[in-house]
Amino acid sequence: MAFDLGRGFGFVRSPAYREDVFVHLSVIDGGKPLKAGQRVEFAAEPTDRGLRAIRVVPGRPGLSPTMAGIGLLCAALVALEETFRRLGARWFVAWFAAIWAVTWAAYAWDKRRAGLGDRRVPESALLGLALIGGSPAALLAMIILHHKTRKPRFLIRFAAVLLAQAGAVLAYLKYR
Repeated sequence: MAFDLGRGFGFVRSPAYREDVFVHLSVIDGGKPLKAGQRVEFAAEPTDRGLRAIRVVPGRPGLSPTMAGIGLLCAALVALEETFRRLGARWFVAWFAAIWAVTWAAYAWDKRRAGLGDRRVPESALLGLALIGGSPAALLAMIILHHKTRKPRFLIRFAAVLLAQAGAVLAYLKYR
């Protein structure tokens, strides 16, 4: 679900249709704009520019796709870390094994979604995973999967993450 309040329209996705469906504020019951992740019921009709929603009935707001993805990544991270701890790994080893696995999976998933033209993992989530310890896995995924290697803005931000981590390690070693 994407909705531009200023322009009064957006698009909804439904498994019933192969393409996003255009929705205008004027066809929404109650006349209130929709929110990302909000469930809706609607009928659609074809137009010369694609499908258009008619009689849109908003449901309860749900999680936005970004928040749902971040929640799933966090749950996977906690589950993997706990699994490694139960297998006898020290917390440090368990954390890095888990964050590296989750980071690799997120970069691989984003690469797959990019190839399919579907919704992507937000760059902030990819960089966040690198920042909290997943940078080795992120770097390997970028090299092996050829992912995000042609995006200067992302590469600059990724380099900043690496520099921040290097600074933190040096400060730790100096002042411990």
